[in-house]
Amino acid sequence: MGIYLEQTWWRKNRRKVLVLSAVVLLVTAGVVTWVWQSRWCAAGIQRVAETGECVGLSDGSFEFHPDLSGVLAKIEEENKRVEAAGNYVSIAYLAPMTLTGEDTITTEATRNGLQGAYLAQVRANDPVLRGQPGSRKTGWGGDFPLIRLLPTNPGSQFQQWAPVVEQIKAARSTPDRVVAVAGLGQSHEGTRSAVRELSAAGIPMVGATITADAFTEDESAGRFSGLVRVAPSNTEQVEAVVQQRLNGSRRAMLVQDENQSDLLATDLASAFNEVYPRTGGQLLRPETYNTELGSSANAFDPIVRNICVAKPDVLFFSGRYRDLSTLLNVLAERRCPDVELRVLTLDSVVDIAGVDEIRSNLSPGTTVEYTHLSSPAAWDVAPWAFDRSVVEYFRSGYFREFQDDSAGDGMATTSFDAVGVAVTAIQRAAGTTHDVDVVTPKSVTSQFHRMHGTDQLAGASGFLSFDCVGHPEDKPISVFSLEAGDPRPTSEIRPEVVSASGRIRTDPKDAESYVPTPRCR
Repeated sequence: MGIYLEQTWWRKNRRKVLVLSAVVLLVTAGVVTWVWQSRWCAAGIQRVAETGECVGLSDGSFEFHPDLSGVLAKIEEENKRVEAAGNYVSIAYLAPMTLTGEDTITTEATRNGLQGAYLAQVRANDPVLRGQPGSRKTGWGGDFPLIRLLPTNPGSQFQQWAPVVEQIKAARSTPDRVVAVAGLGQSHEGTRSAVRELSAAGIPMVGATITADAFTEDESAGRFSGLVRVAPSNTEQVEAVVQQRLNGSRRAMLVQDENQSDLLATDLASAFNEVYPRTGGQLLRPETYNTELGSSANAFDPIVRNICVAKPDVLFFSGRYRDLSTLLNVLAERRCPDVELRVLTLDSVVDIAGVDEIRSNLSPGTTVEYTHLSSPAAWDVAPWAFDRSVVEYFRSGYFREFQDDSAGDGMATTSFDAVGVAVTAIQRAAGTTHDVDVVTPKSVTSQFHRMHGTDQLAGASGFLSFDCVGHPEDKPISVFSLEAGDPRPTSEIRPEVVSASGRIRTDPKDAESYVPTPRCR
C-alpha cells in the first residue's frame, strides 16, 4: 500500500520535482561559478576581492588590460613556439599591469615596457626559431637555451606582491623553469618587499626602472642580494643635472611629496638636499605636500604664494608627473608672473614633453627641465655612447612588431635591456653544455658578477657595466628642456646627454680614451 501511494504521488508530482531539481542545480552551478569567478580570473590568475584586479603569473594568454592585449598575444605566440621547440627556461616579467589613479606610471608606459621585453625575448630566440645562424651579432651572445617570457602582475602599486612572489617561487620547477625576474616596476615599498623576498629565495633580478637609492642601501647593507639595475640611481641623476645645469643657480627651493610609500619622492628630496649645496647656492626652506592625504591641488596654492615671496631661480620638484602638471597649472596663475622659474625634476619613464596636460599648463616665464632614463633621441645626439648594431636592431624591430617609428620610450628600451641582461646571464650559465638543467637561479646570479669592465653588455639604453652592488656605471642620462609655446613635437626635441661622473661609458673599440669611474660601492 505504501509503495502504491509513493508511486501515485510520484506520477502526480514528477514534473514539479524535476523542475525544482533543475532550478536547484542551476542555482548551485551559478553560485559555484560566481564563487570561482569572484576568486579566479583564469588558471593561475587570482582576483583581488577589494579591487577586482586580476593578479598573477601568465604565459601571455591572459589579458590583464585591454590596452595590453596586442603585445600579450605576441608574447603568448612566441612562448608557444618556444615550448614546441623545447630546451627552454623562463623569465618572469614582474610589473604592475592593472593600474589605478594611485599609480605613478601610465598604461601606455606599461605597454611599452612589455613591448621592449618582448623584443628582447625575440632577439634571444631569433637564431634558433627563425633559422638564423647563431652568433654574437644576432642575439644577446648565445643561442641556448630558448627563453619564455611570463608577464606577471603584482597589482596596482605592487600591493599584491606577496602571493605573486609565491607563484614565482613555485614556478622555478618544471614545466615553467623560472630562473630570473626582470622589470620590477617602479620604486615603491611593495617593490622593495618583493625584491627582499625574491632575494631570500635565491632568484636573480634585473630592475628596468627602479632608481631609488634605498635599493642600493639595502644591498650594500646585506639586506638582499642578486639584484642588478639598468637605470642610474636617483642620486646619480640629481648629481648629473645639478653639475651640468645648475652651476649658475643661487637660490633653489625644494617642492616635495611627503608620501613615505613613494621611495622616489623621498630619495629625490634627500639627494637634492645633499648635492645642491655643493654648488655654493642657497637652499631655501622646502615646501611640502602629501599625496597620501588626497588631491594635491589645494596644497599648491599656498606653496605658490610662498614661491612668489622667496623668489628662487630653481624649483626642484620631488614628486610624480601628475602632481607636476597640477603645480604648473597653479604656477600659471601666480601673482608674481615677473619671477622667472626653472622647474627641475626627474622622471624615470614618462616623457614629460609628450604629456599634453604638462605642455598645456606650462606658462610664459616657466621652464621645465627633466631627466629621461633612456630617450631614443639620445641615439642621435650622442651616437658614440651606444652600440650601433643594438640601436638598429631595436629601432627596426620595434617598428616591425608594433608599427611605431617612435621606438617607444624609456620603458621600452630599459625593459629591453633588463630582459637582455637576464638572457645574457642565462646563456652564459649554460656555457657550452647545451644542458638546460645547469641553468638555475644560482648559476644565473653568479654571471651578474662578471658583467663589468671589458665584459660589459651593449644595451639600447647604453653600455652596461655593473659595480659591486649591481649598479650601472657611467650610464648616459638625457636632460630635456621645455618652454611654453614650443611648437615642436616631442620627437623633434633634443636632449643634452650627461652622466653623474661627467664620463659616459662607451665601447672600448670605439673610444680608447674612455676611463671608467674608479668606484665599487
